[in-house]
Amino acid sequence: MPASLAHKVFCADQVRNHEAQAAKLAAVSMYELMERAGAAAFRALKQYYPDAERILVLCGQGNNAGDGFVVARLAKQAGLHVRLVLLGDVSKFSQDTTEASNRWVAEGGTTTRWPQSLADAEVIVDALLGTGTRGQLRSPYAEVIETLRNADIPVLSLDIPSGLIADTGASAGAAVCADQTITFVGIKPGLVTGRGKQQSGKLIFDDLGIADTFQSLATPCAQLLDFNYLPVLPRRALNSHKGSAGRVLCIGGNRGMPGAIRLTSEAALRTGAGLVKTCCHPENRQLVSQGLPELMLADSDDLKALLGWASCIVLGPGLGQDTWASYLFNQVLDYVATQPKPLLLDADALNLLAASSRALPSHCILTPHPGEAARLLGCQITDIEDNRYQALGKLQQKYKATVLLKGAGTLIATQQQHVVLTNGNPGMASPGMGDLLSGVIISLVAQGLSNDEATVYGASLHSAAADQAAQQSGERGMMASDLLPFIRKLVNR
Repeated sequence: MPASLAHKVFCADQVRNHEAQAAKLAAVSMYELMERAGAAAFRALKQYYPDAERILVLCGQGNNAGDGFVVARLAKQAGLHVRLVLLGDVSKFSQDTTEASNRWVAEGGTTTRWPQSLADAEVIVDALLGTGTRGQLRSPYAEVIETLRNADIPVLSLDIPSGLIADTGASAGAAVCADQTITFVGIKPGLVTGRGKQQSGKLIFDDLGIADTFQSLATPCAQLLDFNYLPVLPRRALNSHKGSAGRVLCIGGNRGMPGAIRLTSEAALRTGAGLVKTCCHPENRQLVSQGLPELMLADSDDLKALLGWASCIVLGPGLGQDTWASYLFNQVLDYVATQPKPLLLDADALNLLAASSRALPSHCILTPHPGEAARLLGCQITDIEDNRYQALGKLQQKYKATVLLKGAGTLIATQQQHVVLTNGNPGMASPGMGDLLSGVIISLVAQGLSNDEATVYGASLHSAAADQAAQQSGERGMMASDLLPFIRKLVNR
């Protein structure tokens, strides 16, 4: 895993509690840190909007506003036309924000109050609210944010889009939808998953030159992961054979649902599993195996023998929830309770699990989307999406398993840490993507990776393949099967 600060996620309190001490250890004043933040934001402004000449800076009253004053001053010094609108109470400025405001005035800058027209602005700098946002927004912030959301003007947010709750990505009633967000010192959890990932736009990070001292004081709550930072898989021995690459049993594909288990099985083969058997409803056998002669079919009447043959099992894609499905679900769980083997539960296996009172052995992998996660925890989907990190922790605590929570900024709970994937794109919101993912992960388990390793590596590989597919042909219209050539390519890099 990458060790740099740019690949770690810190709760807002960690940044607040350790920022000043980290700056002191680095021999940097807090005001100098504010100047660095403003300078980094201005560089981002020039990078993304090099031709913009009319800048509107919206300031609140916290240190976030101080950063905004610095951006405004630097923009004015660069010859840009700058309007600064203040919503906050000057009497509540910190000493550093007051200094930044005074320097703006000394540069000849003027400050106006809301309401103001946005009509002539080419870029808006959002320095309204920082990471301390809690509860519901009050006037005039809620009205300003709503105005920004309805304006067709790009927004650069400083540290966090105003109104976004830093640790969860939920909004305090309303939140700015930024085109870019530049965040400082530590990346906040709410910026990289769920709705917060959408609200943040392009995420830019600057450690303000205190990375070493900050890392010595603060404890990350999660790890950001890009597939390119993962090591390549080891080469196979020259005398390898089918059995040395594992035996995968894929169970699902109920009547009328052959596609899901077919995708899982083919993904397992393309990711490198040595042998793959598919146990599906008898009516689907021909459809599941059509065009894939390498796939072996199995009869559910021989389930006990099949479970004994397998080195690992995936249960759920296209399984359904009828009597046939319930029988397979219970038989598999009975078996792995006494014969420990890695078991991945997805799709309807998760729904059957949610409806049952069964405990799971510790060697399981769960891969729910938010709807399945809500059923597993007995809550609403909004509860999951309002705090995806909390939901992930509850799932891991309840089931003692490796847990992958799907969505923008997929989250994974391993035994050691929480991981946030940076790969992936909206084109993945199409049928069969999760079924494909199950096959990729279980294939890596079959080839010798631990449950934690296979889940992290497989999910990152799957998302990176989707990115390559999107780069080649676009996001819209992407199908799960489009990823298979890229999965094979990446697993052999």
